[in-house]
Amino acid sequence: MRGLIIKDLLNLKKSLSTILVLIVFYSFIAFTSEDPSMLIAMIALVLTMMTITSITYDDLAKWDKYALAMPISRKDMVLSKYVLSIMLALTGVIISTAIAYIMLTIKSVDISNLLLTSYAIFLISLTFSSIVLPLVFKFGVEKSRMMMMAVIGAPMALGYILYQLGINLPSEEVVLSTLKMSPLIVIAILYLSFYISYRIFKNKDM
Repeated sequence: MRGLIIKDLLNLKKSLSTILVLIVFYSFIAFTSEDPSMLIAMIALVLTMMTITSITYDDLAKWDKYALAMPISRKDMVLSKYVLSIMLALTGVIISTAIAYIMLTIKSVDISNLLLTSYAIFLISLTFSSIVLPLVFKFGVEKSRMMMMAVIGAPMALGYILYQLGINLPSEEVVLSTLKMSPLIVIAILYLSFYISYRIFKNKDM
């Protein structure tokens, strides 16, 4: 599996310049707005979505057929995408949080809020991957693009509807209690997602 992850990272080097441009762009917005949350969210989400890009590269090169001709199990192929997704989400959060921390030395932003935001965005990125990866394994990258957009837009649409209905958002105490339980919740979601993806990929004709 280590070789599969290295292969994906080498393929993703092609997108490094685009990621650097995005980091500079959102760093500028965060600096001028004095709000680093967008920087952390966008960089973490973009890097997490690079997992989908790696699957696109695999499809274009017909990698799956070639890989299955070698002593590589389908389970390892699926698991490598989840490990890659976690690595990319963590890298995105660390890089963007480090940039935001440097900004804190210039702007007076609360460090505790910054770390809490980074933690929440990391969990959201993993949850996003957990929802999207089974869709990609089932329908392929192209057919699941609209579903991915729906996954991104659904929370915002739900928040807008709740606001229009006059339903209050959860209190700060409820949010903090949920965050304390969140590692277990996200691990369970990741495991369930991996199991579904593996079952789909296991039964897929190549």
